[in-house]
Amino acid sequence: MDKRSGYDCSYVTASLVLTFAAVALGICFFSPYWLQNIGLHPEREKNGSYVKVNGAFADSRYFPDRGLWAQCGAECVWFWSSDYTIQTQIFTPLKWHLAAQVMYFIAAVMMLTCEIYARVQMCCTQRSRVVLSLATLVLASALLQIASFATFGGGAYSSYKAISDPVAIVSNYTDMGSRYWDATPIGPTEFVPFIGWSFWIGVVGAMLSIISAVFFLIAYCGLRCTCCPCCED
Repeated sequence: MDKRSGYDCSYVTASLVLTFAAVALGICFFSPYWLQNIGLHPEREKNGSYVKVNGAFADSRYFPDRGLWAQCGAECVWFWSSDYTIQTQIFTPLKWHLAAQVMYFIAAVMMLTCEIYARVQMCCTQRSRVVLSLATLVLASALLQIASFATFGGGAYSSYKAISDPVAIVSNYTDMGSRYWDATPIGPTEFVPFIGWSFWIGVVGAMLSIISAVFFLIAYCGLRCTCCPCCED
């Protein structure tokens, strides 16, 4: 079998998987469903927990869905809204949320850089050092993503007792006549936060990133093979 063809196949596969990983990362990055069915913050229950909407403060229980950058209900309040009120009043005080924001932002920048660079390299003569750098950056991005998810998931459980199985909430509250995603609070026990679909799409994206990095490494090995006449350093 032509070794160059084997290398090309590995590189194209790595680039294709990287594209799917980048799409998953983008959906996860912007969608506000990392943590759903949020009630009052336990540490602020006595004084209430509020978000600022259109210049006025509203009970956070009417905004039950939270992502890295927004909290949503009938409308979304983004971190930059009303002079960064939700960022400074809710996100930043939760150190685990702030840490997840920083790590996932860096991971997203690295992933975007790799996606662009991998596409450009498909039009050029690939060098082993370039392919190795792509594998390293993609793997580093995947590890940062995983660290972000671990930090966010652990913090959500610690602060909100969030669970990972929303089906359990449905079964618990079927007899109460209130759906678990109902944004209208009837009582404090209705709010059992759970890890949302955006979070899990991001986890899939991190796994795809690792797979992409592996294929880039295979392509790198193909270029470094001493019996490959087209090997370049």
